[in-house]
Amino acid sequence: MANVVQQLPALIGVVVGALASYLVGSATERRRWQRQQSTRWDEKRAQAYVEYGNAVKNVFYLCGRITNSRGLGLMREQINIADALNELGRLASERSAKWETVLLLGDPDTVLAARTWHRLVGDMQRCVRDNRTDVGGWEALFDKVEATRATFYEAARRDLGIRGPQPQPTMPQGRLQMLVQITCGQARLGPAICSSARVAVLPCCGS
Repeated sequence: MANVVQQLPALIGVVVGALASYLVGSATERRRWQRQQSTRWDEKRAQAYVEYGNAVKNVFYLCGRITNSRGLGLMREQINIADALNELGRLASERSAKWETVLLLGDPDTVLAARTWHRLVGDMQRCVRDNRTDVGGWEALFDKVEATRATFYEAARRDLGIRGPQPQPTMPQGRLQMLVQITCGQARLGPAICSSARVAVLPCCGS
C-alpha cells in the first residue's frame, strides 16, 4: 500500500500529461479544421462574387449597346435589336442563377449591395425593352449603376479580407469598358448581334 501511495504522484503526473497532450492536440486539430473550412468557403464566396459580377456586367453592357444603337448612349453603333433583346433575356436568366449562390454564401452587406446593383440594372433592362428615349434619365441611371457596382465590390473585398482601397480607373469604369467591349466577342454576345457594329462617336467619358 505504501508503494502505491509513493507512486501516486507519478501516476497522476502521467495522467495529467496525457490529458494535457490530448487537449492541446485536439484544440490544434480543431483550429486547423476551422482554418481549412474558412479557406474553403472564402474561395467559394470569391468565386460566387466574381461569377455574379460578370453576369450582371454582361446584362449591363448589352443594355448599353442596345441603347447606343438607338442613339441614346456613349457612341453610335448598329446591332440587330431583336437578337440583342433575345440575348438580353438569356443573360438576365444567367444573372438570376448566379444570384442564388451569392444569396447562399454572401455576407449581409455584400448581398444587400448586390441586390441594389442588380435592381438598378433591372431598371436599365426595362428602359431598353420599353424603348424609352429620355437621354438624361438614361445617363443618370448609368451613373447610379456604376456607383452601386463599386459598392458591391467594396463589400465583397471586406468580406474576403482584402485590404486596401479598391483601385480606381482613370475614367469611369463602365464607360471605359463599354467603349472597349464594342469589339465583337468581348461580351460573348454572338456574331448575329456584333456583325454590323461600328463606332461613329467616341465622346470624352470624363466630361
